[in-house]
Amino acid sequence: MRIRNFAIIAHVDHGKSTLADRMLETAGVIRPGDHPDQFLDRNPISRERGITIKLAPVSFFYKDVLFNLIDTPGHIDFHYEVDRTLSCVEGVVLLVSAVEGIQAQTVSNTYKALEKDIKILPVINKIDAENADVVRVQKQIEEFLGVSADQILKISAKTGKGVVKVMDRIIEYFPNPDASSLSGFKALVFDSYYDKYKGVIAFVRVFSGSIGKGEKIEFVQAGSFSESFEVGKFYPDLKPVKELFAGDIGYICTKLKEVRKVQVGDTVVSDKSDDKKPLAGYRKVKPMVFVSVFPVDPEDFSSLKDAMDKLYLTDSAIEYSPLYSRALGSGFRVGFLGALHADVVRERIEREFGLEVVFTPPQIEFRKKGSVFMEPYVRITLITPPEYLNRIIEIFRKRRAKPVRMDSSDYVLAEYDMPLSEMVGSFSFSGQNFFEEIKSASSGYASFDWEFLEYRETDADELEILINGEAVEEFSIIVVQQSAQEIARAYTAKLRSLIPRQLFEVRIQAKFKGRIIASERIPPFRRDVTGHLYGGDRRRKDKLLKKQKEGKKKLKALGKIKIPKEVFLNLFK
Repeated sequence: MRIRNFAIIAHVDHGKSTLADRMLETAGVIRPGDHPDQFLDRNPISRERGITIKLAPVSFFYKDVLFNLIDTPGHIDFHYEVDRTLSCVEGVVLLVSAVEGIQAQTVSNTYKALEKDIKILPVINKIDAENADVVRVQKQIEEFLGVSADQILKISAKTGKGVVKVMDRIIEYFPNPDASSLSGFKALVFDSYYDKYKGVIAFVRVFSGSIGKGEKIEFVQAGSFSESFEVGKFYPDLKPVKELFAGDIGYICTKLKEVRKVQVGDTVVSDKSDDKKPLAGYRKVKPMVFVSVFPVDPEDFSSLKDAMDKLYLTDSAIEYSPLYSRALGSGFRVGFLGALHADVVRERIEREFGLEVVFTPPQIEFRKKGSVFMEPYVRITLITPPEYLNRIIEIFRKRRAKPVRMDSSDYVLAEYDMPLSEMVGSFSFSGQNFFEEIKSASSGYASFDWEFLEYRETDADELEILINGEAVEEFSIIVVQQSAQEIARAYTAKLRSLIPRQLFEVRIQAKFKGRIIASERIPPFRRDVTGHLYGGDRRRKDKLLKKQKEGKKKLKALGKIKIPKEVFLNLFK
């Protein structure tokens, strides 16, 4: 059987999912006008936000060739989904909008494909858009990939124009999988999810051998064993088949109830196999942004744990571990790849599991080497029209970024090394938003991608928040010297607006490197203790006022302020 395993990769909103729709229609899998747009984006959050947040595999026949297509996300927070996909295919359709042209993620994804020696088919989409500039974009692709004009296809995924040519070129240009059915079974797990009846369902690319129903299997790196209770393909729903062979992309139902026994990126083999060396090509990514997650109702903690276990199965980029807060109770410290990644997971927890949760502001993981703090740096690749370059350079300068290289033609490609905290925003009260600043400075025309670089030494320390002289652990964060003052002032001001007034004065202070660098004061309630007096000696009033003052002083010394849970809920919204 002839097989073509391929993916569609592109920047956000360049038409990946729309092209997948037209391909499925051309192959007769779905009928035009009889399905929702972006058919493979089954997740309602994905549809509402207008972005693909999960890779989506589908298999179909076209001209007696089995197409195994994996649609991929375009947003940078989900680049690990692209990494996983590229480990399973022999070719990629690189889709570039005729309106926006080459974007930062176009560059990043192309480099990843080239590193894996994957065939690249360049396609210009949206050629019929009102402001399309096909000639300019074609020139960009020729220079970037070093290809001739006749190798670049031009289509309108919206109308279907040129889609048949793309599918025919896929058959001609992409190779058949290089695999052997004679050697032992070995496959790569590139995704998974949990079904309450079938247990963990592993999405696999088979590289050698074959697997049928009822065979004993082993997940090499997890060290877990199971049985293939069902094997099948995505047509596009899960459809059982007798066997999966070398070159196939499909699924294996394991009936495993413990989600951590199946890990994305693991290698699955026959339990009797002599060759249990893990397959190369996919490495686990490390989260860079950390958030503390708590259920609003403490009794929902076990439900939150169950939700995190199941989310991990479909999103292996998250890491989580239990923690306890005196103010918010039991929860989890969860690592994400970025702020959007965290926000999507929050929405999934609330929608899919019906839980109301509190997410603390994103924080970066600083490491300590002796007495010195180390912070993560990222390499940012940015593409912008030349007229916006000066404004963008100033943004990078303010954020402690160092230029690495800059190339220009009809667009500028710049690389910078920058602290991750400056990109994410070390704390939400600082008013810093790198994404919005770049968008505003370039009128929305600039795009960028990033990848983790290394940890570097930095001048940072813990910013403590003191309430009447007592440190509140839940409010403490690590900040760099340069941003400490700004964050401290914004932080204390926010707390002043949230903490309710008491019968005594409440002092809110921010302490950094042993010094108070910002403070706010909440005045006490004033009670008129002399209101019942009418006339008489002035000394009677003075005596009552003095007694009230001494009472407040004593109350302040003896009383401890109990911060209501609502303060934390509103602070961390």
